Amino acid sequence: MNSRLSLAANEIGKNPAGSLGSEQKSSRRLSTRDLVYIAVLAALWAGSENVLGAQLHAMNIPFNGVPLTAIAVFLMVTGRSLVPKAGSTILMGIVVALLRMLSIGGVLLSPMIAILMEALLVELAMTAGGATQLASLIGGALAEIWSFVHPFVIQPLLFGGQILVIYEKTILAGSKMLGVDPANVILIILVIVVLHGIAGIVAGVVGWRFSLRAKRVLSR
Repeated sequence: MNSRLSLAANEIGKNPAGSLGSEQKSSRRLSTRDLVYIAVLAALWAGSENVLGAQLHAMNIPFNGVPLTAIAVFLMVTGRSLVPKAGSTILMGIVVALLRMLSIGGVLLSPMIAILMEALLVELAMTAGGATQLASLIGGALAEIWSFVHPFVIQPLLFGGQILVIYEKTILAGSKMLGVDPANVILIILVIVVLHGIAGIVAGVVGWRFSLRAKRVLSR
């Protein structure tokens, strides 16, 4: 009798742990609702890249990556707050890259790499720091700064020795925007990087605050 009771007690002790383990595993999986959030926000991101990006490019506006990346940061931070699971931001970036590829009817490696790198940087920041305001603004700043660094790193690797052309265009655009002599190279680059960082911080904070309101509305 005592042996049966002890066996029953052992089984009762094992079952909660097993059920807890299965709940923890399932909590790490993306639910249908999570996938819907990711899909909707990814579609908005891809739409901004295609529509607004094309308009800014046609208008030949310098540093047009700043507003596009700011929108991307806002959507990524919102998505990561609504789906606070590791890998969700990367998945969002992959969906956007695929949508962009399909919408333009071909594979453009440079913008696709830029999208994936921005998603990776926000993913790393918000995986390390959680869905917090600090992690959001750090991720946003990193993504925006990458949008400035990207042409210098990726385009020469893909298209060969165009780095001098990119460098010259950047310095001339920066000197015109800031109203300083093009010879002040260090000052121009420093100010541009800081402005990119500030834009990313603002986008990250706005996205984080918006996500708090969105979660309150969705939880009703």
